[in-house]
Amino acid sequence: MNPKIIPPRLIQLESKVNPTGKLTFFEGTGDFPFPIKRSFWIRGVPEGRKRGVHAHKRETQLLICLQGMVSVQLEDLAGAKFNFHLDQAEQALLIPPLIWSSVTFGSNVILLVLADLAFDEEDYIRKKDEFKALQDAYLKGDFYG
Repeated sequence: MNPKIIPPRLIQLESKVNPTGKLTFFEGTGDFPFPIKRSFWIRGVPEGRKRGVHAHKRETQLLICLQGMVSVQLEDLAGAKFNFHLDQAEQALLIPPLIWSSVTFGSNVILLVLADLAFDEEDYIRKKDEFKALQDAYLKGDFYG
């Protein structure tokens, strides 16, 4: 029996606005879907270039576009495709494990990524044909995660 696929989803972060500006935040595990083990940000990517063309075996990530706009194309093991546009710092995109992702950058982007695991190269699926093999196994009922 195949494990249940967890779909990607947008999470609305809380913001407070006053005459001095806007403060967006999350606090504790009640507002956040997982404990953060790693954080990094990506900037200086030329407009139209792609990053993150891979999947993770175990890692869950949360993407927050702090500045600019990114388009995120995702595909799960069942072949379902999702497209998201992140252009507000109040929106976070939750990407569960075993989701193929590709992020296309607009101009002057700062993208914050929060993860539930420390970096581990063994967790990455970097070749699309390897991900496709997992999809085929999943669709045949031969995938057990």
